[in-house]
Amino acid sequence: MYEGLKIGLFGGSFDPAHMGHLHVAKAGLRELSLDHVWWLVSPQNPLKQEQPSYESRVETVKDLTLPPRMAISHVEKEANTNYTVDLLRLLKKRHPDTQFVFMMGADNFAQLPKWRKWQDIMAAYPIAVISRPGGGLKARLGQAARQYADSRVPEQCAASLAEMTAPRWTYLTLPLDKRSSSALRAKLARD
Repeated sequence: MYEGLKIGLFGGSFDPAHMGHLHVAKAGLRELSLDHVWWLVSPQNPLKQEQPSYESRVETVKDLTLPPRMAISHVEKEANTNYTVDLLRLLKKRHPDTQFVFMMGADNFAQLPKWRKWQDIMAAYPIAVISRPGGGLKARLGQAARQYADSRVPEQCAASLAEMTAPRWTYLTLPLDKRSSSALRAKLARD
């Protein structure tokens, strides 16, 4: 069904999802020449103590009214995993002929070495790191960027990233959207 397609995997806690996330997803769709973007709401982020329910976070993504070619995928929840590396292995088995790109904000790329088997994540699919306020320098100078410096693809080649063999990654410098989930949670706590 997805054979030969280029699909962006956009995962996160989405606590809550907001227009900044949609900005990142749209940029990935456009800049990476993707056919689709799958939003992957993490059932439980292993690096976060407490989160609202999976269902309530999925609702915040639905509230964004995703444009055509974007959809919420429940594959991570259905697979009963909380780890990106396990999800990527599953997708390789289920969709061997699909060209996936793992999409993440620069803030997450900076902390990637804290993720379980992060080198296996780098080796699974090409990664598009998308600029986020305050995360750019840390991401571009962090451990993952340094360790995989020879695997970096120039931004002007991002449209062909999905066709490349991992480990490959690119950094997309786009107009920044300053909205963040933590700022939204703080505002809700004040209200």
